[in-house]
Amino acid sequence: MAKKLQMCGTEEEMREVAARICRNYLHGAWKSVDPTQLDFKRISGGLSNFLYYVALPEDTTHLNKYNPRESSPDEDESVTITSRFLKKNIGRSNSFSFEEPRKVLLRIYGQVHGERAIDAIVTESVVFTLLSERRLGPKLHGVFSGGRIEEYIPARSLLTKELAEPSLSMKIAEKMAAIHSMDVPLSKEPNWLWKTMGKWLRTVREERLAGNVQGKNEDEQKIIKSLKAIDFEKEIEWLKKFIAMVDSPVVFCHNDLQEGNILLLEDVVQNSEDDVSTLYIQRCSTESPKSDKENNHTCKTDVQPELRSSDLRSTENILTQIETVSGYEDANTSDSIISNVSDSGEPKLVLIDFEYCAYNYRGFDIANHFQEWGYDYTNPEHPFYFENQENCPTLEQKEIFIREYLKHYHANISEDKSSSYSIDEVNHLLGEVDAFALASHLFWSLWSIVNASKSQIPFGYWEYALSRIETYQRLKQEVIKKDKYGFPQKRKICEVDI
Repeated sequence: MAKKLQMCGTEEEMREVAARICRNYLHGAWKSVDPTQLDFKRISGGLSNFLYYVALPEDTTHLNKYNPRESSPDEDESVTITSRFLKKNIGRSNSFSFEEPRKVLLRIYGQVHGERAIDAIVTESVVFTLLSERRLGPKLHGVFSGGRIEEYIPARSLLTKELAEPSLSMKIAEKMAAIHSMDVPLSKEPNWLWKTMGKWLRTVREERLAGNVQGKNEDEQKIIKSLKAIDFEKEIEWLKKFIAMVDSPVVFCHNDLQEGNILLLEDVVQNSEDDVSTLYIQRCSTESPKSDKENNHTCKTDVQPELRSSDLRSTENILTQIETVSGYEDANTSDSIISNVSDSGEPKLVLIDFEYCAYNYRGFDIANHFQEWGYDYTNPEHPFYFENQENCPTLEQKEIFIREYLKHYHANISEDKSSSYSIDEVNHLLGEVDAFALASHLFWSLWSIVNASKSQIPFGYWEYALSRIETYQRLKQEVIKKDKYGFPQKRKICEVDI
């Protein structure tokens, strides 16, 4: 199935394929609409995925009533099996409503590499399904062997500056608590972090920084020389020992909750056929390359990072960063932060790109999110990001986030839905966050080196790698100094603060 879909190259061929897939998995007017009547647009595509916008015509009253005998099941048996599983196990959930969707997103899997790549796709689909069922991500309308049908969401990704907006930060904390309280059928051992860094370390040591690797210019050559002087293997071993002293619960984590992976729902906008394709803006030159991830657990397989959008942070995850043109422009040209709120006055957010999801230490997930406050990936010029460490959250901002997180986390896991938490819990989690900030910087430094010489995405990978490792080294020296002289790590939150 997947190969057949990838071989369909022309718009006419893909329109026919899209119509057939939607007819098999959707209902109502989808069953009888002619392919030529569909609003069909190729949004974008890359090595990992091809994305298509498919919508019913505005007037469907003229369509013939669906005759079930006229529909033939997909020739791929795995599609039928998947369909039966969904209908039997999750078809009755709210996320899988039988209300007819008017617009959908058709995702066709592209190239897959590595002996466990197929397993990774299956795992990612399971995670996507579970999060969809719990309303933590886009709805899932159908799964087949070559891709899936997703909900079309008129929304835009957050801007870096918006992460500090209190109402948005508290809502992000709530969403993170929901993910952390999930029970997902994956390995519960916290080895994802170390396995991923171990794999990247081998690539760095054997390929990226091996031999006489040359930079494109003198500045790049200096950066490579600086990175070569760092014993990454030794740093990972030190970090393992340091983290072992930190009591951080293992939960199901997103592991890359940065602004590009958080969508703010916009008001529904009526779009003409000419501007539908621009609803999904691929900002490869202005968006975080770390935003683009399609094969989550490929980072735990043999799939080469440079061939995964999940390692590019600005290609196909950006394909799923669903944005309205007006919403994107308004957010960048005005001081208005929240463009849409719920009836209760709270912003409506949807999390996307679960390709790095795995069981991990909760301290990493929260610390990693906080570190993203200091990196803005909208620089149109090299190195295509701005580093603003002064924008990282203050103690008070961390406290607001952590309080909201603990409140919802306890409500999610307690039988009586109690949301109470102690001051000691707040302070303990603050300590976890400080410790795992080091892990975040070392992790993404390795990631950036892996992609530096192979990725085709315009991004200053060498500069970013050096920036993250230098911040890691600075934080490490602060930890060593505090431990040596017994300095208090930071002011603790006390009763009077609450």
